[in-house]
Amino acid sequence: MPKDKGSGRHIAILGGGIIGASIAYYITLLNKDPALKVTVVEQTGIACAASGKAAGFLAREWCNGGPQEDLAHKSFEMHCELAKKLDGKNRYDWRVVDTFSVSASVKAVSNKPTPTDWFKRGVVTKFKEVGNIQTTAQLHPLKFTQVLIQEAESRGAKVLIARAEGFIFDGNKITSIRLSNGNILDVDDVIIAMGPWSGKALNWLIKKSGRSHHLPDITGQRAHSIILRPPALLSPHVCFVTLNTGRKFVEPEIYPRPDGNVYIFGELDGGELPETADEYIPSEIAVQNLKSNIHILSPDVLGVAPVVMEQCCFMPIPEDNRPLIGKVPWLEGIYIASGHSVWGILNSTGTGLVMAEMLLKGQAKSIDVRKLSPMRSKVVYY
Repeated sequence: MPKDKGSGRHIAILGGGIIGASIAYYITLLNKDPALKVTVVEQTGIACAASGKAAGFLAREWCNGGPQEDLAHKSFEMHCELAKKLDGKNRYDWRVVDTFSVSASVKAVSNKPTPTDWFKRGVVTKFKEVGNIQTTAQLHPLKFTQVLIQEAESRGAKVLIARAEGFIFDGNKITSIRLSNGNILDVDDVIIAMGPWSGKALNWLIKKSGRSHHLPDITGQRAHSIILRPPALLSPHVCFVTLNTGRKFVEPEIYPRPDGNVYIFGELDGGELPETADEYIPSEIAVQNLKSNIHILSPDVLGVAPVVMEQCCFMPIPEDNRPLIGKVPWLEGIYIASGHSVWGILNSTGTGLVMAEMLLKGQAKSIDVRKLSPMRSKVVYY
């Protein structure tokens, strides 16, 4: 059981991405125990992986009909509230946006209008609005993650740069974390929020059990992006494009940012997950494909804009396409918050809140996340 108030309970969050940062933010916000300690354990750096290289797009209704629907609705509302509270002096580039689905083709002979003035006239065959300033928004994910960590630190949370290498248990109760620097970190509770590396920690749990309880695996899928710097500020229109290049259909996503940069996302592949985020190496072919696709769509604006960043990241993908949010029931003090796939930035706020409630109040009260419980099926014996 958790330590009594005043006894120095220590909660460790494994992962300094958006999910870990949000958990730290809400635990320190809701906590009433002056003796409670919160440590974010991160092996490379805050927002060094997908959280720092994502688009930062938020859509209230795009998870409708799935197990993340309630989480997405609440999370979007929380983002709007947090922007009023935290984004003073433009700390993380929050804004609402209009969003379009765009079909385009090199074979087009259309003279139809385009959703923005920076698409090439004639290449767009159709478009429609799929989000508006009431339902879609954007933020800078690196800056947002850093702001959440800063706020948590202002309330006493600590960041420890070290790699977790295993758990130490007393019976079924977590007591410590083995660190790469040879140290042992004593803890009362651990939240696994390691993004695509969460699967490694899940294996530690399986090895701990004499019998294996089934937890869906979490792996990584590599996604590429480039950041352009056009000479003029583009209109705040996010565009999800299906483009016929003449050889194949591709789906680049275009996100103008209020800082003047334009983030271009696409080209998913099966690259191998490296040991650490600072070992990310983007595929030269994937990056060149993104550049070529953008040149087709916007040769006179984006196609000639300088490229200021070429990058990739690995999104955490659970094997059953549902994030794992909650307590591991057969072990005491172990929780998981990972596997959010492309919706990690959106659902970070709601995830942080319910995890804080689980840790501090014993159960999630604000959002029903039972469909996302880590235990999906019966116990499997080996």
